[in-house]
Amino acid sequence: MKLAVVFGLIGIGFLLLVLSSLWQSMFPGTASWTLEKDARWSEVKDRIHVLLFTIGSGETRASMHGGPDLAKAKAEFNTLKEENDRLTAEFQSIRSRPHTTSKTLKWAGISLAALGIIGWYAVKQTS
Repeated sequence: MKLAVVFGLIGIGFLLLVLSSLWQSMFPGTASWTLEKDARWSEVKDRIHVLLFTIGSGETRASMHGGPDLAKAKAEFNTLKEENDRLTAEFQSIRSRPHTTSKTLKWAGISLAALGIIGWYAVKQTS
């Protein structure tokens, strides 16, 4: 009975190791990150880039005639900056999630296999 538990631990440990190597290909982050989110993120980054030049040149311009409204541009920039930060955080989370799970499975598998091997050695010493 003791050997069955020990071999079970070793088997589960190796199963987790194999699963960790396959995890990123089985559950890629692209399943959560859609093309619509990607397109919106690109639009937001492009608009922020344009607004940076508008705000930068608006603060140095002394003339009140012509050009975009600086207050509206700053408000739009702040709104887009918040949306960009949210999309960036979501993308980073989705991108790193399969790697984090894979790493967790790998170390859990190594730990269980090592525990099983130590248990096997202990059972052999008592027999």
